[in-house]
Amino acid sequence: MALPLQPDLRPTPPWLGRLLAALLLALAVLALGLVSGARRRPAEVLLSDGHPYAYLRAVERRIALARTRVWVAMYVIYLDGDPDAAASDDPAAGLLRALAAAAARGVEVSIVLDYGRNRTTGEIEEKHAIAQTWLTAHGVRVVLDELERTTHVKAVVVDDRWVVMGSHNWTRSAITSNREVSLLLDDPQLAATLAREVFARVPGWSAVGGAGR
Repeated sequence: MALPLQPDLRPTPPWLGRLLAALLLALAVLALGLVSGARRRPAEVLLSDGHPYAYLRAVERRIALARTRVWVAMYVIYLDGDPDAAASDDPAAGLLRALAAAAARGVEVSIVLDYGRNRTTGEIEEKHAIAQTWLTAHGVRVVLDELERTTHVKAVVVDDRWVVMGSHNWTRSAITSNREVSLLLDDPQLAATLAREVFARVPGWSAVGGAGR
């Protein structure tokens, strides 16, 4: 009399168990890579020489997408056009308008500017007077650094995540014709380092809600 069919109760071969474990590990690594890739993107190189306005477009876009805050540290802002003139093609004025627009929609926008003396005369240099007045009038909080210390940083931090930093000042020549390079990075750790080691170290920054974030 034939017995009914029974399941094969022999133990799984060791090699098969190792193969399944390796496949599961590979799938886990792949899944983590996909998640990380969705959160991060490779650094974008922003050049001026041969790529005019690449920096301008990248920074304007990131500011336009800002949801919570935009922090800027800038050594030089030189305007050769009126930011209030809609027809102005001055790229520096365009960046100021982008900051003002972000502030108008409720984003926290703060900027630290270098405040120093003329190297020739020793007198206080008013290089940012126009930009400071305009930004303050349009809801952007402006902090000037110490008179006797130079803030040579050129950095933009958006939403504690996106960082644009490099050699670009906010001038027409830097943005359109100089040999300049900056990087656009999706890097929350770098953003936190800049907040702690650059912005928070400027006297008066904490008064505008900048320190410790």
